[in-house]
Amino acid sequence: MPGRSSSSSGSTGFISFSGIESALSSLKNFQNCINTGMDTASSVALDLVETQTEVSSEYSMDKAMVEFVMMDRELNHYVKAVQSMINHVSFFHSPGYI
Repeated sequence: MPGRSSSSSGSTGFISFSGIESALSSLKNFQNCINTGMDTASSVALDLVETQTEVSSEYSMDKAMVEFVMMDRELNHYVKAVQSMINHVSFFHSPGYI
């Protein structure tokens, strides 16, 4: 069965999620990049307001912030769904589950 680890003496019933957990860790690190992007876009927007600089609509800070928020939300949903599935599978394959 995919995801199952087995030894030469037969299946141990152990499921390894190390690859998935490593990928989730990378995604969580990427969330920091999204937050940094949001902070940077906010700082640029404030600088533009303070200096009263006109910017064309194609460089809208609103659009950038909306994109960052959407990426952050989608990434959070994905991470939570994968963590929930790992917990669900781990529970049903735990030694105490009958």
